[in-house]
Amino acid sequence: MQSADTSIMSVRAFLCLALLSATASSAAASGFMLGVDYSEWGSGGLIKTDSSGALYSLAACSDAVLPPFCVTKLSADGMTILWQNNLGFEACCMAVDPSGGVYVIPLSQPGDTSTYVAKLSAHGTGLAWKAPVGSFLTLAGGGILAVDSQGRVYVAGVHDAASGTGGVVRLNAAGTAVDYTAQVRGIPGAIAVDGTGTAFVAGSSFIARLAPDGSGGFYTTWAPAYGGEVWVAVDASGNAAVLTANEYVPGVLERFNSTGAITFSKTFPRGYAGGLALDASGNAYVTGLSFSLYPVKNSLATCGSEMLNVFAPDGSLLQTTYIPGATSSLPFVATGPNSTVFVVAGADSAFVPTRVGPFAAGAPGATFLLHLSPNPNAQTLPLACLGNAATYETGPITPGGFVTLFGSGLGPKQGVQTQATLQSPFPTQVASIGVTFDGTPAPLLWVQDSQINLVAPWSLTPDHNTQVCVSYNNVKASCLTWPVAQTAPAVFTVDGVYAAAVNQDGSINSAGHPAPVGSIISVWATGLGPIAPPQADGSLVGLPLPNNVLPVGVQAVKPSSCPSPIFGCQPSPPTYTIFEATYAGPAPYMIAGASQINFQVVNYQGSISVNLASTSTQGFQIYVAGQ
Repeated sequence: MQSADTSIMSVRAFLCLALLSATASSAAASGFMLGVDYSEWGSGGLIKTDSSGALYSLAACSDAVLPPFCVTKLSADGMTILWQNNLGFEACCMAVDPSGGVYVIPLSQPGDTSTYVAKLSAHGTGLAWKAPVGSFLTLAGGGILAVDSQGRVYVAGVHDAASGTGGVVRLNAAGTAVDYTAQVRGIPGAIAVDGTGTAFVAGSSFIARLAPDGSGGFYTTWAPAYGGEVWVAVDASGNAAVLTANEYVPGVLERFNSTGAITFSKTFPRGYAGGLALDASGNAYVTGLSFSLYPVKNSLATCGSEMLNVFAPDGSLLQTTYIPGATSSLPFVATGPNSTVFVVAGADSAFVPTRVGPFAAGAPGATFLLHLSPNPNAQTLPLACLGNAATYETGPITPGGFVTLFGSGLGPKQGVQTQATLQSPFPTQVASIGVTFDGTPAPLLWVQDSQINLVAPWSLTPDHNTQVCVSYNNVKASCLTWPVAQTAPAVFTVDGVYAAAVNQDGSINSAGHPAPVGSIISVWATGLGPIAPPQADGSLVGLPLPNNVLPVGVQAVKPSSCPSPIFGCQPSPPTYTIFEATYAGPAPYMIAGASQINFQVVNYQGSISVNLASTSTQGFQIYVAGQ
């Protein structure tokens, strides 16, 4: 058996890579904060506003099992349904002009295969006009729609699929003629129009500006986002914001000035983005999903999956909050006058509306409407969420497990990293900050205004809840009640995919320093359960080494290339590769609760996991020479 003892360089490398790392925070602008005005059950779907603040939603009609769709107009105060128009067909998209004109494109309709834009009547009964788009565009998936202040309609779609060329058609305000057609390089995913009639067309890797007469303006490209959803919005000064995202790569919000130059870029977790809107001041509102712990600023709710981010025009972070009462469905967002914000989200099992609105009460999974507006006195949560420090998962924590807390006002703006020796454990009070679990202080690894990293006390009781409280300057800031499990295995990574690993020669495992086949590689984990003999909270593990009580295994799994015959192939079982673990136990000279796992590298395909009884870590990768 190989010794667990590693070089000091290896341990320090690990610490720098994963253990004590803190999430970098964006520069924060002052003087802005949203607060919740009300929440009520809603009708769901895409939402838009007009200049009066009235809200329009496009969704399947509430009394229909299948389409048709309805457009519903709601008063600016959210209390009255002004009208509801049953379209009689399924619509893909909706645009609303400042005076309240509503435009849709049919996605499918019984007995009619034509492609057209329809303007709804002003009073919500039937259509005011229908206008064919013509042969210039193929509206794959229904097309993309925008409208300007004069009621002129802009439709984007595919012009020539073979050459990857998109196009835009502008219809006059009466819907009787085409003002212009224009081609763009790339397939459009979104379109927006400013007050002058200048159109901004965006795809997953480009944005094009078209002048009011349809002539070309700037054309800017960036690294491809491999498809996915695209949103674009434009402010009164001709600056555009583009949001791209899909479930495989990180989402990106980019801001462009009137010449097409990128003025700032912000990255979100993969699959994050769900919607984009700008207010009159140019602030960008981004909604989306986060299935793991996410940094917040002035959060209005505790842990959840739906988020709202607000960025100033210069890219500084104004607010990041969990959406109160929301569950895992992509939330829609729209802005109204005076920086008011509407969000349509899916309700979780604990959702309780703050008031009775005009829509019938729903059940978990149904949609609700949330209205927010600037409120410097809004009630926010200093401690918003906590979870596993290795994976940022928000599941149960474990005795001796590494935990990260996210919030606002938890401590000083400048982060403080703590130290320990074999004679002096990690402190439980740092920079006037303390964290307790059921009153027991926890050893602190990193403290900062928005994030605290720590190790949970060993005295926590599995299968029970614990109350986690943060105090700052002798004032209890906030508490959360959280479940405790005996184990929650997790391997530290450098990027969510590749393990924070050290090769046998002491080098950090990377693309430039892969591990040779047959060599021993070390990774570090948390949440592997009790150790014997027990160690004091915050102490460094010295010699002789204690032992992990539960046995550990390491394997890689390559999923079947054909999971089901419905895909037209012959199902096959997944492939398992077993790694020989030469050591799996407490990490020497590191805080009790950190486990080191050494295993022999073999050629493998798939994702590696550390197995512990009936549970296992999330899959991770390592760099192997020759692969």
